[in-house]
Formats: sequence, C-alpha cells, structure tokens
Amino acid sequence: MTFAEAEAELARFVEAGYGLLVLDSFEEKRGLAVAQVAADKAKLPLLTWSVSRGMTPPAKGLTLADALTARSQKGEPGLLALLGPQLSSLTPIERRLLSEAVVEGPSKRQHILAIAPIGDLPEELEREAGIVSLSPPDEAELKRTLEEVAKSMQLDLVPAAEAVAAARGLGLEEARRVFRLALLAKGEMARTIVAEKRRILMRNSAIDCIELGADELQGLSMVGGLDALKKWLADRRKSLSEEARAFGLPPPKGLLLLGVQGCGKSLSAKAIPAEWRMPLCRLDLAGLFSQRESPSATLRRTIASVEAMAPIVLWIDELEKVFAGLEGGRDTELMRVFGWFIMWLGERRSPVFVVATANDVTHLPPELLRRGRFDETFFVDLPNEAARAEILNIHLRQRGRHPEALPVAAIAKRSDKFSGAELEQLIVAALHLAFSNGRDLLGEDLWNAMYTVVPLYRVYEEKIRALRTWAQDRARPATSRQADRLALAPGAE
Repeated sequence: MTFAEAEAELARFVEAGYGLLVLDSFEEKRGLAVAQVAADKAKLPLLTWSVSRGMTPPAKGLTLADALTARSQKGEPGLLALLGPQLSSLTPIERRLLSEAVVEGPSKRQHILAIAPIGDLPEELEREAGIVSLSPPDEAELKRTLEEVAKSMQLDLVPAAEAVAAARGLGLEEARRVFRLALLAKGEMARTIVAEKRRILMRNSAIDCIELGADELQGLSMVGGLDALKKWLADRRKSLSEEARAFGLPPPKGLLLLGVQGCGKSLSAKAIPAEWRMPLCRLDLAGLFSQRESPSATLRRTIASVEAMAPIVLWIDELEKVFAGLEGGRDTELMRVFGWFIMWLGERRSPVFVVATANDVTHLPPELLRRGRFDETFFVDLPNEAARAEILNIHLRQRGRHPEALPVAAIAKRSDKFSGAELEQLIVAALHLAFSNGRDLLGEDLWNAMYTVVPLYRVYEEKIRALRTWAQDRARPATSRQADRLALAPGAE
C-alpha cells in the first residue's frame, strides 16, 4: 500500500476495534509518520516505546512489561507504537501482557502498533492483528525526496525521471542517501543509483548478484539440447513487453527445473537473464538461517531488495536441500519461511522471474509443485544423441577447436548416458592428453578420454530411473520427443 492507503487502513482498523495493528515495513521512521496521520484521524495521541528510551512521553521503567502494565492501570486512550523489539523473541511475561492488552485495550481505546515485518509476530497473535503492508515509496515520494536533497545541497536539479525510476524499491532514508551520493558523483545519476542498489543488496549474505562471464552472456546458444525449454522461453520473452500487458497477459512468473545432475539446469538459469537482458541474483535459502534476525523476516527483507532491482531473474538452486527439513513438521521456523515463500511465489506481481532447480523431487513439498507457483515445471534428462553432439561442439568451439575436424558424431553416438557436465569433462580430459604430449587435439584423445569418464548414471541408475518415472506425467520434458529423432546438425560429423 502507498503511504495514503496505509494510514487510511490503519485508521479503519482502529475504528473497527483491533487491539493490535502491524505495519509490515522495514522503515521505522516512515512507519511512524504513517502512524501519526492515522492517530490524528482517530483523534488519539501517538505514544512510542523503544528498547533504548522506554516510553515517550516518559513513564517509569524501561521494559516493555513496565510500559504495558502502567498503560493498562492508567486506562488512558492512545495508539502505542512499539519500536525495536523482536516480537518473536519476547519473554513469556511480555507475550502474556501483550496478549491481555490486545484483548482488553480496545474497550479503553488503547491500541498497539508494531512497526515490523510480519515474520516477527508471535504465532498466538497472528489472528488478532490487523496487518497493513507499507509499500516502498512511490515515484511521487521519491521525486520529492530527490528535490529536497538537491535543494539542501544547493544544486540545480536537472530532469531526473531516470534517477527516480532507478531508485524504485529503496526505502525513503536509503533513497535519500543514494540520491546524495549520486548528486556528488556528478555523472549519470541512474547508473550510480543502480550500482549502489546492487551494493546494498550484496550486504545480505542470503543473496548473491552474479556477474555473467563472456560465454554466459551469449545466452541460450551456449546450452546444448533442451529445445522444448528454449522454445518456451522464447515465447515467454515476448510476453515481457507492454504490448503483452495491453493484450491481457501477466508477466511470466518463472519455472521449476527438475532433473538429473549436470544436465544443464544451472547453465539454463544463467543463460535466461543473458538472453532476456536482465540482471541475475541467486537466493541462498539456507543462508537465511545464518542471520541474526528471524529467517522469515530476513526472507521478506531479501525479497523486498530483489524486487527493488526488478525486472530481474532470481535463481534458487537445489531447492530440495532447504525444504527437506519440513518432513514431520517439527521445525516451526522453517515452516514459517516455507509458508511465506510459497505465498509470495503465488501472489507476486513484481517482474521477478524465478528459476528454481532441484535434483531430488522426493524431498520437495507437494505444495511447491502446485500450479500457480511457477508457470511451468520442466524435467531435464540426460541429453540425447543430437544434444550430445551439440554440447561437444559448443565446448570444442569455446576452447578454440574446429569440431568439423574431429569425430564428434561418433563420440556422441558412443557416449550414451553421459550428462552435459561429463561431456565437458571429456573434452577437458582430451585436451590434457594432447597438451601433455606436446601437440594439438586429435580424435584419438577424445576416444581415450571418453573411456576415463565414469557417467553418474552407472552409479545412480536406480535413482535416475525413479526420477524419470516420477516426471513422466508430472513435468514437461525439456527436450521434445521430436528432438530425439533429429539428424545431427551440419558440421557435427
């Protein structure tokens, strides 16, 4: 919600008699400004309690328990904003007093407002709370802030529509600092702002902004096989346009890539942003649990930061490793993270295209696979003969060799059950043989190297067959059946 919508919604919750209100925001100062307007509308004084200063206006005792007890005894009406406490980490006494205040307060026109991410709310209070989500500043707020910063620096502000657009998703105080930095740089403001947004995002250990290499920047042309996946992505790329919005198409949400290790899932995740000319960030869900704040709050903050960079591709690798712990339902915090994550996957409206990968579907919660979380689920199998030839050609050309002079077709035919990663390993091993013999690469090096590579299929044949059986009627094949019968591409002989 915008600033105006948030203050109006808070005022309605007060009028409706909610004892506990939650302003879902990471911006405390801006949240207090919203609370002040809502309190004025409801004709209530705005009080604050913080972990450092206690009550304002001053009251005896600094603890939250002191504040809640004194307020209940006095019975004076007001909207009490809580600043600083980790609500999910309150003591049992504080939780009990807060619960009592939420139930008994509205009859005295006493209301409590928590300015915090929803993930910090104790479970027993979630159903009692009126929740209002405060969106990042809109372009009008950002424009006013930019003008204020320029005026305070005694600078003439040139038309800055691009700078304001680049700052979307930042908090108001973050935007103020970034605008000041961009004005001091005296260069292209939008470029400075985007660079600073990326740096802010990198402070979070759960997110990694990836700079693609020269080969990766070539996009899907560097991915062998997977013709059905490539066609689907080409179609979805068209739906990114404004013409698609006018046609009634929503922006694509993302896809889930399941399949055999080393067959191109991660490579595809990197190729998509290069093909679509978007930045790429990788989300480490396990990294959420290494933060000081609650993992669910960290996830919300991280996603807000990613949305600030939109349009963007968000890559989540090996999804099953994080959510395997949901079995048995004993990890409450993990269930909280999962619940918010799948809600965001289903309801997001921002142009964040999610590419999630997984190797072991048996550990994926069924809720994650439901239609609506992702646009499509693809199964990435071992490459067929034509795809193997294409992969060998790609890796040979990357290393400055001409595939036409080498027995690529014969190697592709004999390397059944090899993954894409193992075919690359074959090329590297052959180059080592040639280099150690002081000559250029020969066909015999490829043959000798092929017999040194042990395909993963031989070790995990049962698991791979089980994965294929599972995917048969649950996922779309990334390689079409027609591609299995395609002749080898020209130059593969």
